[in-house]
Amino acid sequence: MFDNFIFKGYGASHGKYRVTNADLFRAVKENILTGFNEEIILHSKNYQTYKSEYPEVSPFDYFVSYKMGFENRFHVSPWPPTKEREKNSSTSLDLLIKAIENAIDDAGISPDEIDGWIVSTVSPHEQAPGIAATAKAYFVGPLNRSTTMTLTSGCAGFNKGIRRAIDHFISNPKANTILVAHTETMSRFLTQKNDFVSHATFGDAASAVIITRTKSEKKQGILAQVNYQDPLMIDSVGVDKDWNLYMDGIWVKNRAVENISNVIKEILSTTGLSVDDIDLLVPHQTGNVILHAVAEKFNFPLEKLYQGAQRYYGNVSGATIPIALTMLHKQGALKPGMKILCPTAGVGGEFGAFLYEVPQAIENKKVQYLPLTNTTIFILHADSLFGFTLIQRLLSLGASVFAQVNNENEWSLLLYNLSIDNNNIHIIFHSLTDLKSVDELKIAMEGKNFDVLINLFSTNQTIYSISNAETAIKESEINQQLSRIFLSNIKSLVLCLGHPIEMVDEHSSIIKEIFHGWHGLMGSMAGEAASKGIRTIWYIPAVYEKMVAYMESSLLSLCKQAFNQKNSGNLSDLSDRIARSIYCVKVANTIDHYQGPMIMRLEKSPENSCH
Repeated sequence: MFDNFIFKGYGASHGKYRVTNADLFRAVKENILTGFNEEIILHSKNYQTYKSEYPEVSPFDYFVSYKMGFENRFHVSPWPPTKEREKNSSTSLDLLIKAIENAIDDAGISPDEIDGWIVSTVSPHEQAPGIAATAKAYFVGPLNRSTTMTLTSGCAGFNKGIRRAIDHFISNPKANTILVAHTETMSRFLTQKNDFVSHATFGDAASAVIITRTKSEKKQGILAQVNYQDPLMIDSVGVDKDWNLYMDGIWVKNRAVENISNVIKEILSTTGLSVDDIDLLVPHQTGNVILHAVAEKFNFPLEKLYQGAQRYYGNVSGATIPIALTMLHKQGALKPGMKILCPTAGVGGEFGAFLYEVPQAIENKKVQYLPLTNTTIFILHADSLFGFTLIQRLLSLGASVFAQVNNENEWSLLLYNLSIDNNNIHIIFHSLTDLKSVDELKIAMEGKNFDVLINLFSTNQTIYSISNAETAIKESEINQQLSRIFLSNIKSLVLCLGHPIEMVDEHSSIIKEIFHGWHGLMGSMAGEAASKGIRTIWYIPAVYEKMVAYMESSLLSLCKQAFNQKNSGNLSDLSDRIARSIYCVKVANTIDHYQGPMIMRLEKSPENSCH
C-alpha cells in the first residue's frame, strides 16, 4: 500500500482591478511607461509575417501578447500602482483568505480538518506574525492547535510548500490534510517602475490547494518532487529594501532555462518516464521567452504546454502553478491518470519541480459545515431587518437562538413565525426602556446560560428619534448594563454592534454620543469579562442602507466617506461576518484594534474586495 498525497481542493483569487494590454498601450502613448519602441516592431519581419495573418494586431499587442505571452493581469488597486493607493487596497492576506476559502469549499471539508497551514509569499501584509498563522485565524476558533508555517519564497514558494507538506505527513502519521498556498501582490513592487515590461508581466493573485493523504495499491498524486537553489541567481532578480523590483532579464532567462531543464531531466530520470509520457507541462508562468525555450529543448509540443494562467493573470510569482491547476480543475481538464509536470525557477535562485498524476476520481462529499452546533446565542434588540437576517444565518450554521424583541412589528412577527416551525429559536417579548426593564429581563431569564450575547441596539430605528443628551446617556447605560448583568449567564463572547457614525471625525451628534458612551462603558467592562474567560468585541460596521434608513442624509454621506463607500453593503455579508466573529478568531474584510482586553472590530469598505 502506498501513502499518496492527493490534491483534493483548489482555490484562487485575484485583485479587483483588471489591467489589459490596451490599458498599458495607452500608458505608453502618454509616456507613463517607457521602453517600447514601436518603430522597431513595425519594421521587423516577424511582425510583418504575423500581421499578414492577424491584420488587426498592433505592434504593442503583438509584442506583449504574442512574444511575451501576457494578455491580462489584475491589481489590488487601480493602475498605475502607487504607494498612496496601496494604503486603501486589498493586501496579500486578503487575496490569501479568499483563495483558502475557495479551496476549502471545493474540497468539501471543515477548516478544523486541516492539520497544517503552509503559506509562501514575498509580499506579506506585515512582517510578523507569519502570514500562515494569521490566515489560519480567519477559519478556526481559539482552541484549534494545528501547525502553521510561513515561507519567504517567491516563484518556487508553492513547490517548497509541497515539500514541507510531505515532510509533515511523513513525520506526523495522524496528519491527513494540509493546506498549501501562495499569495502575492506584485504591483506593490512596481510603484517606482515605469518600464512597460515589468507592468506587462506581473499581477496580484493567490492560490491554495488542499492536500490529503490517501492509501492505495497504486502510486498516484505527487510522484516526485525536488528543490534546489542556484547561487548564481542571487542578485539577478529580487526586491530591494524600499520594495522596488529589480531584474536582469537576460541573465534570469539564461539561468532559468538551464535550471528548469535540469529538474525536468531529473524528474523524468527518477520516475523512468519520457517526455512523451507527460500529458501536460504546467510550469511557473514566467513568459514565453523562458517557457518556449524550455519546450524547444525537449521537443515538447506547445499544445501540451499550459499557459492559461500566464495569459489571464500574468506572472504572480509562486501562485502561478496552483492557479493554473485550479483553472484546469474548473475546466474539467484534469483526467484520471494524467501526468502533469510542474517545474519552476525564480527569485533567490530557487528552483525545482514536482510530478503529479491525477488520481482516480474521488468523490468530494460536501461536509455540512455547522460550526455553531451546540452554541446557544442570546440576541438583544432582534426585531429589525438585520436581526432577522442574522438569526437566519445563525440558524443555518446550527446555532440555538434566544431573541429578545421590544415591539410587535413586521420583524418580530417574522421571527415569531420562524419559531413556530423551528425549535432552535425562542422569542422573548420584553421591551427595554429603562434600567428597571433590564432587571426584569434578567429575572425572566434566570437559570438560562448562553455561549454568546449579541446586542443589536444600533439596528433599532428609534435611535434616530433621540433628541437630547440625557436620553442618549440613558440609552448607553441601559445597553452597558444589559451586557454587565448577563455576564454571569455568558460562557465565551459578548458582541455589541456599534454604528458607522463613530468613525466620522469632527462632527458631533446625539447618535454619536450614544455609541461613544456605550463603547467606552463596554471597554471598562471588558476587563471583568476577560477575568471570566469571556471575549468582548465592539463591532463597527460600514454603511448598510437598510440599517440607516432613518438617518439624516448629511450624516449618512459622512459615514460613507469615513468608509470610502460609494454604495451600501449587503446585509447578508454583514450577518456572515457577525456569525464568523463567534466561531473564528478573525474575520475577513475587517481590522482588529485591541482596546485593552476588548477587540474593536472595524469593517473595511465593502467595495474594497478581491475576487
